[in-house]
Amino acid sequence: MKKLVGLCIILISFGCSDKKIEAFSLETNIKGMASPIYLVETKNEIVVSDYFLDVSKVDSIASNSNYKTTLSDDKNTLILSLNNDTPSLMNLRLWTGTIPNDIPLLKGEKKQLIIFLSDENKTHQTVFVKGEFSNWEKLPLTFSSDKWMLETRANPGRHQYVFVVDGKEQPDPSNDIQISNGMGGFNSIIQIESNEDKKPFIHTQEIKDNTFSFTSTTKLNKIMVYLDNRLLPKENISNMGEVFTVSLPKIETKRSHIRVYTSNEFGTSNDLLIPLEKGQIITDTSLLNRTDFHTQIMYFLMVDRFLDGNPSNTRKVDNDSILPKANYYGGDLEGVLKKLEDGYFTDLGINTVWLSPITQNPEGAYGLWPDPITKFSGYHGYWPISNTKIDDRFGNEEVFKKLLAAAHEKNINVLLDYVANHVHEEHPLYKEHPDWATNLYLPDGSLNTERWDDHRLTTWFDTFMPTLDFSKPEVVEKMTDSAAYWLTHYDLDGFRHDATKHIQETFWRTLTKKIKQRINRPIFQIGETYGSPELIRSYISTGMLDAQFDFNLYDTSVQAFATETSLDNLAAALQKSLHYYGYHHLMGTISGNQDRARFISYASGDVLFDENAKKAGWTREIKMSDTTAYNKLAMLQAFNLFIPGIPCIYYGDEYGSIGANDPDNRKMMQFDNLDNNELLLKKRVTELIALRRNTMALQYGTIEILKAEKNILALKRSYFNQTIKIVFNKSNAPILFENETIAPNDFKIITK
Repeated sequence: MKKLVGLCIILISFGCSDKKIEAFSLETNIKGMASPIYLVETKNEIVVSDYFLDVSKVDSIASNSNYKTTLSDDKNTLILSLNNDTPSLMNLRLWTGTIPNDIPLLKGEKKQLIIFLSDENKTHQTVFVKGEFSNWEKLPLTFSSDKWMLETRANPGRHQYVFVVDGKEQPDPSNDIQISNGMGGFNSIIQIESNEDKKPFIHTQEIKDNTFSFTSTTKLNKIMVYLDNRLLPKENISNMGEVFTVSLPKIETKRSHIRVYTSNEFGTSNDLLIPLEKGQIITDTSLLNRTDFHTQIMYFLMVDRFLDGNPSNTRKVDNDSILPKANYYGGDLEGVLKKLEDGYFTDLGINTVWLSPITQNPEGAYGLWPDPITKFSGYHGYWPISNTKIDDRFGNEEVFKKLLAAAHEKNINVLLDYVANHVHEEHPLYKEHPDWATNLYLPDGSLNTERWDDHRLTTWFDTFMPTLDFSKPEVVEKMTDSAAYWLTHYDLDGFRHDATKHIQETFWRTLTKKIKQRINRPIFQIGETYGSPELIRSYISTGMLDAQFDFNLYDTSVQAFATETSLDNLAAALQKSLHYYGYHHLMGTISGNQDRARFISYASGDVLFDENAKKAGWTREIKMSDTTAYNKLAMLQAFNLFIPGIPCIYYGDEYGSIGANDPDNRKMMQFDNLDNNELLLKKRVTELIALRRNTMALQYGTIEILKAEKNILALKRSYFNQTIKIVFNKSNAPILFENETIAPNDFKIITK
């Protein structure tokens, strides 16, 4: 542990031009909490409308010696130019009349990265590299002497990457460190050293009257404390030796938040997030509610595969070319309503239910799987032929409104999976406006399907699913109005957005603006993006999405808990996630989803990492051959429920539903006749959820990695005087940690 060092003079910059703040007030023209702006270049472009619904109200920007600002004539674009010695932590203050609006600025720390591939005889014609550092876009290597080489810049931490040699992907042959890509192949991993251990780490310490205190592991040269979107004056911060004390203004706002950022010469510390109830720091979870989004425990269910509550609306697609597991099973909204009413979600501890898409899907058979030959129905809901009509196989408007009312009666949020990226070819919108879709063929004549990275904004998912062209304003207007309809017409609590990275940012900004203008209740939006942390983070801001799912962390956790992969890799991935998204992010941490083989089947060895998991599900019956997999799944659930973010349980993972990839991972939900292993896992998951929901430290606390080795991972979370630890032991023998015995292949929660 580093020595705690006090700071006698707190340096907080206020560039207020000629304006003065007469008295402290929370009044702001930013709707919602102002997300930090991540500065990655010398010159940064900031979209002002991400923060202000009416940019015309912005009349000036406070001066700051660390950067220069230029506001466009329409006030929608702010160019922020950094000096050579700009610090890692700053504040941006925009004035709207006499109201100051403050936004944290966090500067990145990219370092030089050299990638090379040996080729003594120049046997290759072209060599590219793609990875997390390039947002998975291909970068060309240049041949020189005996190797292909690329110099670029990347953030510190671990990065996955692959070479593309003469058109074929391959891991780096000179790098033995690899990880499964989840599709039967492997990515290489490169480590870029960081100054993480030299940066400050801060902890909340004590609450006393209208003050709170925190400590730091190193000397600080910058402290910024925000009360909602207002930077507190330096007079509100003092220190006595190693303890920093913040005096809180008196406010009566029902819910507000304190945020603390600090830094030293090596970079920015972890951040603190503290919720307030009428100006008082919350220490009791009973004061939190379902609209405090950090409290969410999410449950994702596929409506057709959950429960058939009304057999009269069950209707399979009448086509012999569809094998049974690719057709409708009969689950519906009445089935979900029934489980809400009988307390299934409440008993489990769930307070947010994410429903798969429920808009009308086609009646026919589409797509093709070669072995065994089958087409598919739209049972999953992702082939919309309407943007507003509920599929009659799932229910109707009346049932859906009953479902929402029942959920809210039990203090449960409901998120709807919304598909904006594409429509089915039978959709009237495509029939009437075929020019609203992107081109199915690329200029070279090749099909523009499944080009996820190199043509991510135009690629089609399949030949019968036109991708909409969101570079056209009329498409953006139409589709954002359709999405907003679900929130104005129904009492929904938010969206899970399908295929987020395949849609231009203009769509997300327009939709979020309409939501803020038309809806007067908290709305949560979480996206789906497979890609680098930088690409994922680019869609998260006050003016776009609240969060996305952290698939990179999930991939590493699957390897860590299902295989012999070192837990040190998981610790590094966790640290990387915290670096990119912050220590109090709302990223979704999943147990699985509809596009991956079930974790438990990887853990039992019944599905292999180096095979095609979809093919496995079609060509053999996936069984349970090693019941230690239940403990491994419990460890994954415990990890998700301990770390920051929003834990998300894929239906059936609470008891260990088995299966390969789509559609084998979409079996009908099992409520009865669970065996002893399944019952025990469900009991453990229920207990973990209860612990999370009743522990402030697990919802708003700091997180530290205490120990990370091949078979041991110890984490700690703390919130003022509350501390909780978890220790994972992947070895085959008991271990001792701080006088606590941890059973083999298990974990233990330590609360004392």
